[in-house]
Amino acid sequence: MHHTTQWAAAALLCMLLLALDATAQQRPVLSPRDSVFLSLDTNVISVNYSRPSMRGRKIMGELVPWDKVWRTGANLATHMKTSFDMTLGGVPVPRGTYTLWTLPSMKGWKIIINKQTGQWGTSYDERQDLARFDAKVESPAALVDTFTVALQATGKTSGVLKLMWENTLVLAPFEKNDRIRPISPLDSTEVTLKGKKIKASYSRPYVRGRSIWGVIVPFDSVWRTGANSATLLTTGVDLVVGTTTVPKGTYTLYSVPAANGLTLIISKKPGGMPAYDPAMDQIRVPMEQTTPSSAVDPFRIWFEPAKKNSVLLRLGWSDRVYSVTLKAK
Repeated sequence: MHHTTQWAAAALLCMLLLALDATAQQRPVLSPRDSVFLSLDTNVISVNYSRPSMRGRKIMGELVPWDKVWRTGANLATHMKTSFDMTLGGVPVPRGTYTLWTLPSMKGWKIIINKQTGQWGTSYDERQDLARFDAKVESPAALVDTFTVALQATGKTSGVLKLMWENTLVLAPFEKNDRIRPISPLDSTEVTLKGKKIKASYSRPYVRGRSIWGVIVPFDSVWRTGANSATLLTTGVDLVVGTTTVPKGTYTLYSVPAANGLTLIISKKPGGMPAYDPAMDQIRVPMEQTTPSSAVDPFRIWFEPAKKNSVLLRLGWSDRVYSVTLKAK
């Protein structure tokens, strides 16, 4: 009798578990994952995202709050993949995989292209932004109950990205761009002191709608002072910087930005090796900070005449310019 009772209890438990499993399988996924694809010529752009529904809720301004970065869907971050270099919303986007975010506002929307991938939709890192740009906002023809992303061709190599939910339609045009400019092109600037050349070689990153100081360029951390390859300073004459002599030669420039200033580092580390090594410091010197009359974009290094046998070395980006005097010895 005892064994019969155990068997009956086990059978009942199995039936309950099967019933619960069946109920779970019948329960709809609240924000199902979906993907949209668009082929342009021989290329493909796709967006993978989750699709939350209204379910009687007020969406814009409440569930999706104003003036806060939104994952642009639900659950895992929304991912965009392009097999071709393109211009999206007026900014260059090299081929690759990105996450797609938005900044909704009553005054308009911004679309954010971020280089971090694979993360949950609450793990947004502004420092990884590739670009931010303003998007066009309209009203859809009818109420959109379930968040929807669409990719619509407008030409052989162009299209429009559409984000739709409730009474909002956000649009961003894109087109294939085989001649996309480098994201951070190489540049150089030079000046002559005592008949000898001084030259700075560097990359020029663009703002592209991003917050620069304290975000893209973190405070209190060593920065390569440009982008990509090391930034180089070559001088054919001994220089006095602050109270320290910098012998003629080639150096790597680094800097440490702060909330209210910037420290320039002139390093003996060989060019082409951007990794910073404090043991190679030739000099650290504070640079004077000023606010330009108009935004500096892209990042720029330049020289300006100063007193006899001296020049000002200037670094500028966005809303800041830094300066230090270089004097020929």
